[in-house]
Amino acid sequence: MVRRVVPGVYVGTSHPEHTLIEAAAWTTRHPQAVAALLTAAIYHDLTDAFARGTWLYVPFGTSPPRSRVVPVHVVQIAPRLVEPDLDEENGISRLEVHGVAVRITNADRTTLDLWRYPRRISREVALDALRRRVKAEGFEMPKFARLGQHLGVWERIEPVAQGLVMR
Repeated sequence: MVRRVVPGVYVGTSHPEHTLIEAAAWTTRHPQAVAALLTAAIYHDLTDAFARGTWLYVPFGTSPPRSRVVPVHVVQIAPRLVEPDLDEENGISRLEVHGVAVRITNADRTTLDLWRYPRRISREVALDALRRRVKAEGFEMPKFARLGQHLGVWERIEPVAQGLVMR
């Protein structure tokens, strides 16, 4: 028996499932895609919200993934922010899911990105993620601030982040 993960990608029903299996499936169909926003927030345990599908970044100018069967939320983004050669600078990490190299935003980038898209992500989810990130082991405010400045969101998030750190 097989189960459809996304259109054109199937997995055996007895195969153990990784939490990012849908992101891996979309990556096989769209190699430039980066798992982000709520998909990444759930993976990094930054929220208890439901993703209601897979959230992906794709560079402007590329064909976005679409499906009528499986929910997929695509945000087209400046190519410089998802360029594979600049993954470390852009806060993107790689991991292997069912033999597929999946690019996913790291915890800092995910937290900052949740604040970048207020029309797509509620303020409550973004604030919860920021609280969890600031309290997480290994959190470094200077590194977080540099990435926030690089992404152009630091001015919006700085007062809230500073307030949470001071608590």
